[in-house]
Formats: sequence, C-alpha cells, structure tokens
Amino acid sequence: MPFRHVIRALHGALMVAGCLLLAGSVAAGEPGSKPILRLEAGMHSAAIQSVTTDAQGRWAVTAGEDKTARVWDVTTGKPLAVLRPPLDEGNEGKLYAAALTPDGKTAALAGWTGWDWDGKASIYLFDRASGQLRGRLSGLPNVVRFLAYSPDGRWLAAGLGGTSGLRVFEVASGKLVDSDPNYAEQTSSLAFSRDGKRLLTSSYDRKLRLYRIEGSGRLQLTRSVEANGGQRPFAAQFSPDGTRIAVGFSDTRVVQVIDGSKLTDVARANTMGIDTGTLSSLTWSEDGRRLYAAGRWGLENRSTLRRWPAGDWQSPHDLALDDELLTALLPLPRGELLYASAGPAWGVLTVSGTQRVQRTATIADLRSQSSDQILITPDAKRVRFGYRSSGKEARTFDLASRSLTDDAARLIAARTSSPELLIYNWKNQTAPKLDRRALELAPGETARCLAIAEGSAAFVLGTDRKLRLFGRDGSQIWERSIADGVSAVNISADARYMVAAHGDGTIRWHRLRDGNETLAFYPHADRKRWIMWTPEGFFASSGADADGLIGYHINRGRDQASGFVSAAQLRERFYRPALLSRRLDIDGDTLLADAIARFGDARLLLTRSDGRAPTLELLSPSEIYSNQPFEVRFKVVDGGSPVERAIYRIDGAEIEMPAASGANAGVIARTLDLQPGRHELLISAVNRLGLESLPLRVSADVLAGSLVEPTLHVLAIGIANYRDATLASAVRFPADDAQAIARRLREQGAAHYRQVNVQTLLNERATRDGIRAALAEMAGKVLPQDVFVFYLAGHGRIFDGEYHFIPYDAQGSADALRKRSVSHDDLRRLLTRIRSVKSITLLDTCSAGLFGSRRGGRISEEKDALERLARLTGRTILAATADDRMALEGEGRHGAFAYTLLEGLAGKPDRNGNRLVDVRELAAHVQDHFSRLARKNWGYDQRPFTSVASHTFALFPAR
Repeated sequence: MPFRHVIRALHGALMVAGCLLLAGSVAAGEPGSKPILRLEAGMHSAAIQSVTTDAQGRWAVTAGEDKTARVWDVTTGKPLAVLRPPLDEGNEGKLYAAALTPDGKTAALAGWTGWDWDGKASIYLFDRASGQLRGRLSGLPNVVRFLAYSPDGRWLAAGLGGTSGLRVFEVASGKLVDSDPNYAEQTSSLAFSRDGKRLLTSSYDRKLRLYRIEGSGRLQLTRSVEANGGQRPFAAQFSPDGTRIAVGFSDTRVVQVIDGSKLTDVARANTMGIDTGTLSSLTWSEDGRRLYAAGRWGLENRSTLRRWPAGDWQSPHDLALDDELLTALLPLPRGELLYASAGPAWGVLTVSGTQRVQRTATIADLRSQSSDQILITPDAKRVRFGYRSSGKEARTFDLASRSLTDDAARLIAARTSSPELLIYNWKNQTAPKLDRRALELAPGETARCLAIAEGSAAFVLGTDRKLRLFGRDGSQIWERSIADGVSAVNISADARYMVAAHGDGTIRWHRLRDGNETLAFYPHADRKRWIMWTPEGFFASSGADADGLIGYHINRGRDQASGFVSAAQLRERFYRPALLSRRLDIDGDTLLADAIARFGDARLLLTRSDGRAPTLELLSPSEIYSNQPFEVRFKVVDGGSPVERAIYRIDGAEIEMPAASGANAGVIARTLDLQPGRHELLISAVNRLGLESLPLRVSADVLAGSLVEPTLHVLAIGIANYRDATLASAVRFPADDAQAIARRLREQGAAHYRQVNVQTLLNERATRDGIRAALAEMAGKVLPQDVFVFYLAGHGRIFDGEYHFIPYDAQGSADALRKRSVSHDDLRRLLTRIRSVKSITLLDTCSAGLFGSRRGGRISEEKDALERLARLTGRTILAATADDRMALEGEGRHGAFAYTLLEGLAGKPDRNGNRLVDVRELAAHVQDHFSRLARKNWGYDQRPFTSVASHTFALFPAR
C-alpha cells in the first residue's frame, strides 16, 4: 500500500476526531443487538494504531481500526486473547489507543468508543488475562486518541481529539482528578516520565506541554512551547532519565531533541538521505543509549528504521523492514524494540536489528489496487486480484468451482472512460466531475475508483468511505457506507452486479440496482485459505481450517465484553457450498430464499440466542503422555439452549463415543484408547439451535505398548438388479464391481494385515435396512488400529443439497426414493461409529459425482453434497459418476471408476517410492487415470471427487 494512502488514512482518523463534535451525534442508549460479521484470522484486519506492554515486557496489547485489541506473548509472538469492546457499523468501535497497567493486569482501550449510544466517548477497562470487561470510564467529550498509565499505576492519562485536550483519572477509584481542555487542536501524543512525576503532551496546535503531577493527581502546567521542527508535532517521548525529549513531526522530516525540563533545543538528528516522507514515530531504547525513528519513509513500500546513538546525532544507522508504515515504536528490556505497522503487522527487533518475532498481515493488500487490476468475467463469476499492492501476485477466484487458479483468460477490466460520459478528477481526488458538473461527496471524502456500466447508463464511484451509484445525468441513485473504503470497482456486462475491492482485504459483490451486498470473499494472505459468505450467514471455504476466518460480533451492553461466534460454530446449518457457487445465477435469489426457509438466517438465530453457544471447560490435562487408555474429563455449560450432542474428532475424523460415564452436574468423562503416535482430540457440543461450542483441544502422545496388528475390514455394496425397473435399466456393473473390489482388497491385504474381514452386500440383499445393519455390524468389529474400506456402487441422488444412496428396495417417485434412501444423516451417523480414523469411502454411484465441464462449467450439486459429507465426517471420500453411456459401456467389463480403482488397488500408485500405497497416492491415481479414461473413451472432461482427510495412511505394499 503506498505510504501516501496509509498516512492519509491515519491523519484522517485524527481529523475525524477533531470534527466529531460538529456531527451532532445523538445518544441511542445501548449498543445494538444485531450480530455484526467480522473477519477473524488471528490478526488485525486494519491498521494497528497503538501498542503497549507491561513494565516487564511480557505481554503486548495492540489496538486497531478493525475494532479489536489483541493480547500477545512478547517472547513467542503467540496470540493469547482478543478483547472485544461494544461496536457498531461505521466508526463506532475503532480503537486508537491502548495502555496496559505496569503489572499487566488491566488493559485500557479507547478510540471512537461509546459515542453512538452515549453521545460521549468511553474508555474500556479489560482484564488482560480473562478478556472480561471490568469497568468503563465514560463522559469524555471527544474520541480518545492516546492513553498512558503512570509508571506506578496510580494514574491513567487520556489525550482527546478535537480541542478537548487532556484528562487524568485515578486508577483505584476511576474518578477524574484533573483536566486541561485548553487545546486549540487535537492531542497527538502523551507520555509519562519514568519517575512518574511529569507528563508530556504534543498537539496539532503545534505546542508541547509539560505538566508536573502532584500527589493528588492534579496537573500543574510548567512549560508550554511551540515546537519549531514543523507545524504538526506527532510524537514526543522522554528519554529514560528524563533529561531529553525527542519530537517527531507528521509534516516534516525533522527529528528534534530538546531539553527535558526547559523544552529548549538541544540538537537536530541527522535525517540526510530522507528526501520524502516523515519520521513521525519514535522511541528511546530502554537504557536510553539509542533513539529510533520511523514512519512514512522507506523504499519500495518497505519502512526503514533510523537509529542514532544518544548524543551522537550525526551518525545514524538505517535498518530496512518488511513492513509498511510503522505506526508505533516501544522499547523492551534487553535493548529490544517492539514495533507496529499499518500493514497491519507487529514484531520485535533485537538490539542488533534482527527480527526475533514477526506477526504479519493476514489480508490481501487490496488497498492500492486499481480498477484495471480487479478483473472479472462478463458474468462476474470469476475475479482476478493481487495479494500484494498494485495487483502483484495475482490469482483468479472461480466462484463456480470454488478454486484459486492462475487462469487470466476472458477477464476484463473496468470501463473508466466512455464517449457518452466525460468523468474526470475521480482518481484520489475530492472533487470528481461529470461534464463540469460536480459529483457531490461528503466533506473530506476522497474518490478512489470508477466503473462505467455497459451502455453508459450509470457509473459507480468508490471512495475512501462509500460506494456511490450515479445516473447518466450525474444524479446519485444510491450510496452505501464502506468502513474501510473501496480501492477498485468493476461491473458485470449485464449490469446485475458490481464487484468491489474493500480496504479490509475482501472482495464483495453488490447488486447494482440498489447497492445491497450479495456475496463476499476473503482470501487469506497465506495464498491457500479462503472463505466466502452471504449476508444471511451461508458460507463455503477452502477447508475446515478456513471456516473460522469470519464470525459474528455480538454486543452484550455497554458494560460487558462482547461475544463472538465463529462461522465454524455454525457449520452444521450454514456450511452450504452449493448455494454459494450458484448465488449469482439467475435463480440465485430463489435458491437463497429456499435455504433461508429450511435453515434460517444466521443473524436471526444469533439474535434469538444472544449468540450464547455451549461452552466447555477441560478438567483433565490438555497434554497427555500415556502408554495405556486415558481419561478425558470436561464440563458442559449449555448457554441457554439444551445441548443435544457432543462431537468428538480424533485427528479430524468424527468418532461416536459410547455413553458418558460419571455424568454429574454437566461433567463428562471419556476413556480413550488410541494407537501409538501423536494425536489431536477436538471436543465440541452442539445445542438445539445448531450452535456449536468452541472446541476443546487435547494433544495425546501415545507411547508404544504391546502393538496389535491391524485388521483390514471391507464392506462392498453393489446393486445392479434394482426392484425398480427404471433404475435397473440404467446400470450394468455395480454388483460385479463390488465383488471385484472386495476380491482385490482381500488379495492385497492378505500379506499385510493380521486378518482381512470382507463382507459383500449385493442386489436384493442391499436394502436400506440391510445396508444400515451391515454398517452397524462392521462398526462393532472395527478397532482403533484397524483399516476400514467402504465401497458403494449403484444409484446416488442429491436431495435438498445432501447425498443419498438409493438401496435395492427404493422405487417410485423422487419423493419415494428420498424417503427410502440411505441418507446423508444415515451415512454420517454410521461412519462416526467406525472407531478407526483409517477409513476410506468409495462412492461409485450413478449421478454421484459429475464434476466436469459438461454442465457449462457449473460445479455440480453432487460435488457440493459430497464435500459437505466429507467436511462434517472428516473422512476420506473418493467418488465418481457415470452417465447412461459410461454406466452401460464401462471399461474392461467394469464401470470406469471401478476399473481405475482396481488399477490403483493393484499397487501401481506408489508415487513417493516408499513401497507403500497410501490413500493420498490412491486419490491422485484415481484423479489422473479416471479423467484420462473419460476423455479417451467418451470425450468427457470429467474429474472424480476426492477429499483426503489429514490423517493419510498406507493401505498395503506397492507392487
């Protein structure tokens, strides 16, 4: 992101603070109860404005414009907690200031906080360890820009926006003990001397003010001078011994050193070589031997940190950082330096300048991408963007296939010129015009981007605050507030949708006719994970590890910490990938309405429940080392709605547990017998409303005891001779294929397993009850060390977005087939009873996995249904389908999928040369060979469905 944009945003926050009282806000009483969707990737999603530590430098608290504060372990960089004050749409909740008590127990947070409901600003006091809100200092006449605790922890100072000046509170009582409202402009910094007897402020009225703090906390102004290094002093800091003060400016490149008592000039630090930018953030090292400064200065969007030896102001040393504009610098013990940036990012530098800790941004940097860098297909179902500024490291997201690719074909840039419309002064300007007519913006609002619809009937203007649609004559049709601003816009060829790159790293689709958001997409900066969602809460993601990248903030009043419910906790109801892929289709609104009728709206569900999901408390150790079965104990609190069931996932696979032992006052105990090795156990609980708790995590290192050789269990089901003649006429090979698969597994497994247990269920024996009974019987035999292979061949159908297998005895209408099917819920429930995580399900069913381009590029509902089944069960699933020709013609007297499987099960796909065939290698073999076979024999571009669980395992030796 170019520095000019960042510094303008930061200074804009100051200017907004200065103008706040003129807005005439009216108190609304209490924070709103509507859940507010937020990004949650374990890091801030907007500029970090403040960072603070305890006296010993153990914990850091960062506060950002994304309306969260985050607690970190300074030694490791590990996140410890997220502090969530009440917030609302717009500016309410943006945090500009944070301070941690010297003992690290209490974090004070403030900014644009409380104004929307109190008509005054508040300072929130959080318990650092628990994240609970312990108190609130209210009634402040403007937003809070800076906070600082005195070194003895007795006083809390607050620097305010506008002309409201300074306030000092007694920490023990929370009482306001003194103030100085006589400021001509906003406060720009404040700092206590290390002995706690003096307080220093800077202000945009150009003045530096030095106060003596009396024993009662009263302020005595001892000096007030105009800084002469620039018009806008931005930071002023005492040296540790209090004899010197360093001053940085936001409008010049001067670093001024002045006397700590008289405020008279001592020196100007050498800033030669800094031809552009400023050094507005600065700090002294903990021992006072060095002065550091940084800010809007650097090369190629990298900040450069300049360091001077104290007293030798003409001998600077520069250190380049990977981060952008540095917004805060703070000394740590042992000469280390803590920094924060607008990236957003933070880190720790050693005294030698090496990076010891670095937490980088988790968002794609869309803030400086222009409309010729956000490309879309004419239907807006594919969008290309850059992960880095100016469109660098570009990828294309395909909504239909829900995939990230490098394909840039058939993508178009936004139209920014038209013979019919003369629009100018729209690029980073405050006065855009249409044919000499001013396009009205709010005071201080800056236009960023433009897109003109086909036919030039309308155009969209994106600004640092809003999206605006104008008609051909320049009249505004609608406007939508965008908290983080918009950097690029584009419009679909049919003018149904407008695609916007938002400053928070998301790409959003808005209906052009009214500006309402339809769909949103967040690509994580790791270039792998992503999540997309609708405003109603339905979502799809790249994998289970991405489900938690968004969630809902839930206010619980002015005096309580807010709640947060992750999308991962709503997975049971709202993970609907098929719906997301088709959201922009012509019938997308109808599909959405149907989904809402069946599953509800996440916002209404959370409002009704107050977002109170069940909570679990682990009563046994979270790290276990054992060579025998061990017990896990935990307590369940329902949160207001009865808990219906607990979910146990071992290495990602959902496993049903036997009835709880010792259940008392919500305490549950489970005895686990796991195989040797390291395992992760996740335990969660789901209530009647479908809200899932946050999971408990238990890591278990199981030591090798007396090893028991595994057994291979195979259940192969094939139906060709359906009772229903129509169904029977459409398939030929399923029964023979099931026998062939069973035979191949028996042969291959004989030399590798202690025992091979094979059961086949063919034709008339494969009724719904027969299949359920066979799976239940198999579940009783499979032990944790065993391997289970489940093969299903016959007809499969999708009902209500979920996969159903059609048994022998189903016949008649679609509704009759659904009622007699082996449903998604049946399969999920029966698979969870398999106690081994080493399981693989092979679905060779007609209409069970047509995932190619024969449907006009639209991803099939079959894949979506299977993806949902795989996600919820955590099991490996391989599937493919056959149309009439493939089902009847086959290959080598087998169905095409069975033929490919038989090749793989013969031991061919040992790709890594370890002389073993594992499920990942089998999946890769099936992907490659099935696709090749479909192309060669039938001319189809068809791919099988493969979802390989994280716990891959070997099936048998290669040949």
